[in-house]
Amino acid sequence: MQVIKGTSLASVIGLTEISRGAAQINNVTLLRLLVFSIAGLIYFCLCYPLSILSQRLEGSMNYKA
Repeated sequence: MQVIKGTSLASVIGLTEISRGAAQINNVTLLRLLVFSIAGLIYFCLCYPLSILSQRLEGSMNYKA
């Protein structure tokens, strides 16, 4: 979660925007569990690949002295 919060991507898409959108959809459809599960899955799909990528970059930049 810190990967998204610490980047400029947070200004475009963040947890607040995703949850607000999910709340609006929930008000229309009344499918709370489904809507918020999909919203959580979307956020996970944003965070997990970025987390893996940052770990790989960190590992490749870690030089032994």
